Formats: sequence, structure tokens, C-alpha cells
Amino acid sequence: MPDWAELTDLYHEVYREPPYGESEADAARFREAVAEHAKLPGFALETVHSGGELAGFAYGVGREAGWWPSLAAAGPPPWLASGPLFYVYEFAVRPGQRGRGHGRALLDRLLADRTEPAAVLAAATAAPAHALYHRWGWTAVAPVKTGVSELLARRL
Repeated sequence: MPDWAELTDLYHEVYREPPYGESEADAARFREAVAEHAKLPGFALETVHSGGELAGFAYGVGREAGWWPSLAAAGPPPWLASGPLFYVYEFAVRPGQRGRGHGRALLDRLLADRTEPAAVLAAATAAPAHALYHRWGWTAVAPVKTGVSELLARRL
């Protein structure tokens, strides 16, 4: 079982930074959400440690055919509409651990053995990670209702 407190602390460290500006209350909601997601079939979590501390994590849940994130401002493109998806809910690397390959390794491990034909995630367009996703082969597929993020997808 994951250490929810450790994940929550890292989540808060990462997501209190701009452009997110999340609060401790947001981190508490994250902790509740990840604990609920962990109960779902198809849940997967990957972590990386460095120097004895949690350096990053990524998690997601497999979703059935026809599922599409409610935060999307548009429906899925045809190539995503008919099959199941793996939705990456969160991806975080501690600021002092970035630039060491941890993020790419986390996502690669998270997606390596998935049976779904594609993965989807939401990315804040102002965040540095947004450019990384594009370099790693993710493609924009739909805007998010808030207008500050977009959904990205990648074939698996």
C-alpha cells in the first residue's frame, strides 16, 4: 500500500508552485482522490526515490471504452472514441529532482504494460511539463473547460 502522506506531501510541494498555486486543502482533496482511485480496477502507481526520499510519482486508472474526462471541453477524436483509455491522473517530480530523467522513466514505467490502446492526461499549458509531454510524443486532443489546460493523448 502506498504511503498516502508521503505522496500528498510531494503533491503539495509540486502543485503549490506556479502556475498551479494549489493550497493545503487542494492537497487534502488529492489524498482523498488518489485513495479512492486506488480502489478502482486498472489502478497503477509508479514512484521513484532518490537519496532516500520520494522524488516523484505518477498514477492513473484504466477506463472503459467510451469513457472521456468530464473536464474536456470537446469530445474525443475518432481514434480515441472507441477503445478503452488509460487516464493519467497525476504526475509529479520534486523540483530538486527534475532534469535527471525521473519524469520520463515514471511515465514510461506507468504505461509500459497497459492493455489500453491509448493514454490521456490533462496538462496546464503554462506549466514546464507541458512542453515535455509534447517532446515525449503526446498530442493535444481537446481543450479543458477551464481554458488553462488541454488534454493530451498518446498511443500505447
